Parts: sequence; structure tokens; C-alpha cells
Amino acid sequence: MTKNNITVLLKIAATGLGAVALAAGKASAMMDGSPANNVSSRLVYVERLLTESSAAKKVDASGKPEAIAMKAEAQAHFDKARTLSDGGENEAAEAELREAIRLITSAARAANGDDKVSQKQTDDYGSRKGSVAALAKAHERIATEKGMDDMNRALQEQVAADLVASDELLAQGKGDEARAMLDRSYESVKASLEGLRGGDTLVRELNFETAEDEYHYELDRNDTHRMLVEVLLAEKMQASPMRKTADGFITRAGELRQQAEEAAGKKKFEDAIRLLEDSTKEFIRAIRSAGVYIPG
Repeated sequence: MTKNNITVLLKIAATGLGAVALAAGKASAMMDGSPANNVSSRLVYVERLLTESSAAKKVDASGKPEAIAMKAEAQAHFDKARTLSDGGENEAAEAELREAIRLITSAARAANGDDKVSQKQTDDYGSRKGSVAALAKAHERIATEKGMDDMNRALQEQVAADLVASDELLAQGKGDEARAMLDRSYESVKASLEGLRGGDTLVRELNFETAEDEYHYELDRNDTHRMLVEVLLAEKMQASPMRKTADGFITRAGELRQQAEEAAGKKKFEDAIRLLEDSTKEFIRAIRSAGVYIPG
């Protein structure tokens, strides 16, 4: 079914994070792509989460010993992370920062009288956050290769702000809103990656007046997801037991793509569109089979 006159905008989303713009601004000055500066930017927004966020203030005001104790423990992990970072132990510092975030989130829930969060909810949020981080890292690598550091810096600044805000929402018990924010951030990075891949501007407008127009859009979308497979799974799938499963989906996606191109060659564009959509779904399954969350 052709979607006539549908306008598709691919652009970096402005999410209106007024409360966290200060943290993002500080982080941007330290984001030059090196592991040390990535940890430095994380230190900035975790410090804000522990000291300035509404979640931290709620813990302080609650008077609940359990919540206050967890916040103090989170601060201890943050202090350790700073020391490790100063000593160049960036991987260990990242682990301490993750623990600090986990503890302040638990503290906020305890302050709210809601300290029981399902493991599924926690895992789901963590998976989404990990996917945003992985995609942002891939974006940084490709942007550096293409000499587009300024554009990448702006995007990394936005991602840092998104992560601050989503962590704070989760700490407030607003899991659905936190996950939705991560999804928006993911889509923004994905759209920007598509622009990097094709050398296009980040805002494009496509009007599907014919089935052939829609076919070319779906072809481009399929290319984007094939690229996502490459950039997201390149390191994750090295010698992984999940490789065989992912390869099966990727192979099937390629077969469907070939069938779509053959149908388009015969001017059967509606059949080609359907086949491309199925091919793209296989790429999404490949990514998810590797434990990487992707919307869609």
C-alpha cells in the first residue's frame, strides 16, 4: 500500500532539556573522543545527578535512613570513580559511575516509598541506554573519519544531556518516560548516522507520490539498518556464540533485499516495498539477537 504524500523528516531532535543544558554544556568542553574525556563527561553529569537533581533533593528531604545511606554510598562510588579517572583507570572509573547511578536511583525510589522495581524494567532500561551509548560511539568514530568533528560534538552533547535526564526520570520512578527519552535519543543518533553514511544533510524531505518513490525510501531505510548491523555488531559479535543466529537473520535480509530489487526491476514496486520492509525487519532481528535494543 503506497503512502501518498507522506513527509519524512530525518533530523537531530531537540528535546528541550532546559534543566540539564548546563551539565551538557560543561560536558561538551571535555568531549574530544578519547576514553579519558568520555569518562570526564560522565563524571560531570553523574555529579549533577548526585547533587543538583530533583531525585537527590528528594532523598535529602525524605529523612529516610535507608535512602540517605544509599545516596551516601553512591557518593562514595562517585568519589572513587574520580580518583580512578585521575589515575588513568578509565574502565574501572566507568564501573564505579554505573554503580553510583544504580544506587542513587534506588535511593530515590526508597525515598518515594517505592523500592521494588522489577528486574525486567531495570534490564530493559539498561539495554536501551547501552544501545544509545553504542550508537553514539559508532557515530563518533565515523564522524571522525569524515572530518565532521563539530557536528559530532553537538550530537554527543545532546546525548549526554539525554542520559542525564533519562537517569533522573528513572530515579523519580518514571520508567516509561525515561525509556521514551532514550528511544528519542537513539532515533536522533540513527538519523545522523544515516546522514554521515550518505553524505546527506540531516534534514531531508521525501514525498511519496508514487510507489516508486516509496520504494526508493524503503531502499534507503534498508541501507541504514544494514549499516546499523555493521556499526553496532562489529565489536560485539567477534567470536560470539550469538554470531550464528545473527548471521542467519542477516543472510535472510540479503535474500529479501535481492528479491525486492528484482521485483523493482519488473516495475512491481508494491511487491518490492513489502520485501524491503521484511528485509529491514530481519536486520532489526539480527541486532536484537545480539542483545542490543533497537526501536522498530
